[in-house]
Amino acid sequence: MKKIVFFIWFILLGTMGLAQIQEVPKSMSLGVNNALVLDLPGVRESFVEKLWKKYIKPVGGKTKRNRSEWFTDDGKLAGIGGSNTIDVYMSIEELGPDLAMIVWFDLGGAFLNSEEHENRYVEAEKYLMRFALFVAKEKTQLQLEEKEKEMSKLESLIKRLERDNERYHRDIEVAKEKIRLSEANIETNVVEQEETRKLMELQLQTIEKVRSKLAALN
Repeated sequence: MKKIVFFIWFILLGTMGLAQIQEVPKSMSLGVNNALVLDLPGVRESFVEKLWKKYIKPVGGKTKRNRSEWFTDDGKLAGIGGSNTIDVYMSIEELGPDLAMIVWFDLGGAFLNSEEHENRYVEAEKYLMRFALFVAKEKTQLQLEEKEKEMSKLESLIKRLERDNERYHRDIEVAKEKIRLSEANIETNVVEQEETRKLMELQLQTIEKVRSKLAALN
């Protein structure tokens, strides 16, 4: 039997889409038993497993990998198990880019189902929907941290670009000063060339006089 119980929308910075719970018999280590299936869009299996262990820890018991499932032994969930402890089994199925988290609640002699345990089943729905919200918040937090890292990189980049800009301006000022000095040196050089040419003309005249004197002596 498959029963769609209810839907809830999470709009947390676009991290989660439609969170849906279905009640359906599913195969597990103890055979085929009634389970609650929670759709978790856009998350990885390792991420969900990590959060599940953290989320279910307060119920007590010991959570460990048991064959193909995560098994929590003798947990205390008053709304679901009453005064008795319960065993909780969880496994994950990949659905393309999304995941289906399958949870079995063993009440001791019977697995939780909506027909026999109506009130407890509603509490189980709430428990899983709170987990879906927990996943959404954690995913959003990771996205926020990633965006903050990207922002930090951009801030570092703009600071480097600003330093480069200042250096380029300094280089321009240094180059301008070199150009100014070179222009001044050119003017000085032109004057010195003219003076040197005049000295060369005088020297040439002197040489001609000496040559004429030498020719007269011959």
